[in-house]
Amino acid sequence: MKKQIITLLIFLFVSVKAVACSCDTPKPILEFYSSKYVFEGLVTFKKIAKDSATYSIKVKVLKNYKKGNIPKELHFTLYYEKESSGGSSCHMEVHKNQKLLVFASEYKGKLGFSIMCSNSQVIQESGINPLLQKVLDHGNEFKLDNYIYDLDNTVNGEFNSAKPITNLDSIFKNAKAIKSDKPLGLFALYINKKGELVSVFNFFDWYKSSEDFIIDPAFGLMKEFKVKSRRPLTEFEIYTIELLKNLKIWELKKYKNSQIAVDYMAYISVDFDEKTLKWTYELK
Repeated sequence: MKKQIITLLIFLFVSVKAVACSCDTPKPILEFYSSKYVFEGLVTFKKIAKDSATYSIKVKVLKNYKKGNIPKELHFTLYYEKESSGGSSCHMEVHKNQKLLVFASEYKGKLGFSIMCSNSQVIQESGINPLLQKVLDHGNEFKLDNYIYDLDNTVNGEFNSAKPITNLDSIFKNAKAIKSDKPLGLFALYINKKGELVSVFNFFDWYKSSEDFIIDPAFGLMKEFKVKSRRPLTEFEIYTIELLKNLKIWELKKYKNSQIAVDYMAYISVDFDEKTLKWTYELK
């Protein structure tokens, strides 16, 4: 869990400039869940198109992981990039006789996969990573709405963004002026799958309690958490938490492919300027 919280801290506090071809590989269990087929296969045929824009491959299915029937052989058309073009960090070519792990999905009626920005990969001599293998072995047991989804680049792209139904401006517009040594802070909010605000915590307590959170060992997702008070709350934190409790109803966070709603975490940074007597906030 410590690694996940560090990732969350980076997401909350650091702005990273995107570079060409940058992308985040989805969390393996979510890609497993959304894929039509997940299997190991052998490339038995490859042909480059006359215009050299694409190439076609045939993949013999060696081992099927996802519950359901799968053809013995599957055909794919992939983007091709000539070596003479100088190559690209976005491109990874598949070759005949390579053994692949494929997460295949349908898009606009066509079945496809990609080695980039995906858990699909060429299987090396060392085999599949043990953590990924655990996902493959237990993926059919996964229930999407049994988990609490945090801010995580490997998760965010699979769900819609959700915000409070109540206007945040209205919460802080009539808030009182407050004196505090540290009139700023970050707060964690837990929203259930019905869109109801359940709890509000200061981030310090949330972070310090994270080592005791219950994480699914196979899928790396949070199942349960309990936040313990690690220090007395400041007057600013006490008042801000009471303000945030007014955000009772939130938009549902739904998985894009299935539209199933899930429990989730949201984060809000809040600041009070004692000179201008203005409250400011940012929903993360």
